[in-house]
Amino acid sequence: MKLQMSFGENLINLRKQKGWSQDDLADNLNLSRQAISKWENDTSKPDIDNIEKISKIFSVTIDDLLNNDVVKDKAVTLNVKKQEKREKAITIIKCMIIAVIILYIINVIFKFASLLIIVNGVQKYANLSNYHYVITTYDENGLVETEECWFKDGISKTVITYNNDSKEKNIKVIYMNYIQNYGIIKDNDQILHVNTEEYLTTHFNFNIGYQLYSIMPIELKKNNLIFWGNESINMLIEISHKEIITIKIKNKVIELQKNTMLPKFTYEYNAEKNKYVAKYYEIELNKVENIEI
Repeated sequence: MKLQMSFGENLINLRKQKGWSQDDLADNLNLSRQAISKWENDTSKPDIDNIEKISKIFSVTIDDLLNNDVVKDKAVTLNVKKQEKREKAITIIKCMIIAVIILYIINVIFKFASLLIIVNGVQKYANLSNYHYVITTYDENGLVETEECWFKDGISKTVITYNNDSKEKNIKVIYMNYIQNYGIIKDNDQILHVNTEEYLTTHFNFNIGYQLYSIMPIELKKNNLIFWGNESINMLIEISHKEIITIKIKNKVIELQKNTMLPKFTYEYNAEKNKYVAKYYEIELNKVENIEI
């Protein structure tokens, strides 16, 4: 059981535990030895400033130091309450800092986990045998290009409609038969017969099974996972009630269908053209019956 002791008795015990004489304590407080002797004999009491100094020197609380014997002094009581409030405030601040750190870690983990799910979902489109898609591209001046593609069992047909500098529409048709290693390119009035192997050395988008995958936003492809870099801090992922996943990265917005992970919309600033560009995606899987040139 803890015994109740006076301030003077407490001071004697603390001083002896430290191996100090009255002179040693007096030197640390810049006081006379007689002042220390009067405190230890309980013939006088230190003021508030000296009580705080003593508590710091011996690493004890003012309450433990006084042990409820000197607390009758109003000034000392107020000081004790202030110290208690200060300690509570410090504790609250520490808890808030810890909470912020935990929330930050949870947010980062959520981003990584969400993006891993999204990226893994996108990977399944790297090797498909039947699909149809339409991509319409707009800039600040209106419609720029329409790309429509049909792909089935190693045969693809892609129709690209775009505007040239004179605002005239140009149509390019690219037919590729990867099974027979044969292709035809119709660019307006020009017709070019090509070998698919040679064509693919410079046109990777038309590789077998990868044409749909090539239209995916580059940030979501396996070799370009930017969320492993510093961009993850500024990345925002939203899942709306409309089953749309929205990813915002700097000046780019990517929208995906939540259930399929297929792109629906992208919007970004094109530094090369000095314009904002929007793309709309319409994608169907396993809907192509036949392809005709």
